[in-house]
Amino acid sequence: MEKAISSRYIALSNLKQKPYRTAALLIVIALTSAVLLGSLIFTSSLKSGITGIQSRLGADLMIVPEGSEQKMESLLLYGTPNYFYMDSNIEEIVRGVEGVDAATSQIYLATVSDSCCDFPVQIIGFDPKTDFIVKNWAKSRYNKRALENVGDAGTGENASSGGFSEVLFAGCNVNIEKKTVRFFGQIHKVLAKLAKSGSGMDNVIYTDLATLEKIYFDAKQKGFGFFTGDDIRSKVSVIFVKLSDGAKADSAALKIRRAVENQTAQKIQIIQGEKLVSSLMNKLSAILVFLYAICILVLVIAFMTLSVVFSLSINERLKEFSILRVLGASHSTLRGIVFTEAGLLGSGGAIIGIFFSLLIILPFNVLISDKIGLPFAMAGISQLVIFALIDFVLSISACLLSSVFSAVRISKFEPYGEVK
Repeated sequence: MEKAISSRYIALSNLKQKPYRTAALLIVIALTSAVLLGSLIFTSSLKSGITGIQSRLGADLMIVPEGSEQKMESLLLYGTPNYFYMDSNIEEIVRGVEGVDAATSQIYLATVSDSCCDFPVQIIGFDPKTDFIVKNWAKSRYNKRALENVGDAGTGENASSGGFSEVLFAGCNVNIEKKTVRFFGQIHKVLAKLAKSGSGMDNVIYTDLATLEKIYFDAKQKGFGFFTGDDIRSKVSVIFVKLSDGAKADSAALKIRRAVENQTAQKIQIIQGEKLVSSLMNKLSAILVFLYAICILVLVIAFMTLSVVFSLSINERLKEFSILRVLGASHSTLRGIVFTEAGLLGSGGAIIGIFFSLLIILPFNVLISDKIGLPFAMAGISQLVIFALIDFVLSISACLLSSVFSAVRISKFEPYGEVK
């Protein structure tokens, strides 16, 4: 049975007859596709990372000891373990300031887990009774009713009101085996892993105060000292403040500073959540402009390269098209051959580019997040599929557009190489 000769068959045959040219074009298109998809993923992941920081903070103000602002920001953004302390009585002073709706404190310990990680892990103790950050974050991953009952574990095997002897939540980047983690030689059970935020908070473990006390005393027995004394509840590292409706962050920060300085001898620094996010957005804007510029440049270069190659290809194949016209091929058939070649190259190059882009980004997204120095929340599966489809369509469209001039030119072609 004879095989029908169609535009697709002729286009495929031509691509096979010119393997080096075809391979070169596929590489150009694949690189363009990979850069486009990578830019889409990076843009979305960076924006999601900033959004994650904003939603996970859940506070208008953060109060830290004087000189600890950079350490606090480093912990929030990159998960760099740090510990710094101030007296816990500051929390009660803050609660009494006009404009403060709620306040909760956290205390930091830094350690290297024996079982979960090859990098230092920040352990953060929080007070379940006053907390409005950690439990809300964990609700998407754990029983909501049980979390609402989580209280201070106090002492005893199952003394906590929620029935848990220990309360530990692990960030999504912390590798947990058999729902346990070992610190300073002791094994602790992890209730749940937290949803990804794209920030340094993905590298920490949250515990209630009773569990933190156990870890603290285990650390002291191993020779680790975080501060002088045994009363860990007399210290806090940061106080998160939620303001009342209508309260201004600047004026509330000033009132808090005055109240603390008047009633204690300690110096504090106050970080405004909105300003922190705005600073990150400014950094992100500069990166996004760079990414957009790279995308446009790559598209322009690919478009010009493909246009030149298609034009040169037409010049080389005038004899072939002349024969096809003599055999009765219409102008639309000749155009179809050119567009089919462009479509095949575009689809093939796009698939290759998408594959290699995902092959690089997906396994190394955590490393990429660490290196770029900004919150980075990897896009989900549904987003990746949408980005891949967008990239596929753009790559094919660029190829088809670059072949328009050649297709128009060949549509005017007549036998014997003459052009109308």
